[in-house]
Amino acid sequence: MSTLKGRMKSELQILFSALCDGLRQEVRQRSLARLVTGQDFSLTKEREPGIAASLAWHLRLVGFAVQVDAYFAGGDPRRRPDFGIWLPASKQYIYLELKTTAWGNIGKQYYYAEAIDDIKKLDSETDPRNQRNGLIALGFSYNPEELGGRLWEGFKKLSQDITSAYPYEEIGLECIDLQEMDKQSSYAVIGLWFRKSSKRIGG
Repeated sequence: MSTLKGRMKSELQILFSALCDGLRQEVRQRSLARLVTGQDFSLTKEREPGIAASLAWHLRLVGFAVQVDAYFAGGDPRRRPDFGIWLPASKQYIYLELKTTAWGNIGKQYYYAEAIDDIKKLDSETDPRNQRNGLIALGFSYNPEELGGRLWEGFKKLSQDITSAYPYEEIGLECIDLQEMDKQSSYAVIGLWFRKSSKRIGG
């Protein structure tokens, strides 16, 4: 299993930067909406489909063609990745899952097992076209005074677990300071991992 080709990896890094910028813009817009309406539109209260729709909108703004709740090219039609995205320079259609981390009050810790579960499912895809896939993981800080950098440290451990045990490489991992734009959270961490190239999917 080789690493990703240069062109695709560069394009995935551009996509990851767009995800980070989109997250900042989304939080800023919701903060302004709160000022106008007095209602709480915190992104931390959104379910995954809502977050997926928000991120897709920002990706489209910078020129990516994005389908939400897409279908894989082959296999069980009930298996639907969160995103289908066309990479124009690489001329490849890729599939990405989105997973938000779960917060556990008992023990004051985050749980990342569902992100690993998604990687396992992606890794089990046997159709070569479906193997152009990856994972976006997103987490928000809660009670940051108590937790400090625990979310960031947890994501670094998650990345290590993914890249050491599965044929995926880290495209990007970033801690985003929300600068009090979201009263529920002081910062977010977002990561992107993508399946390494193989001869079966064109290198």
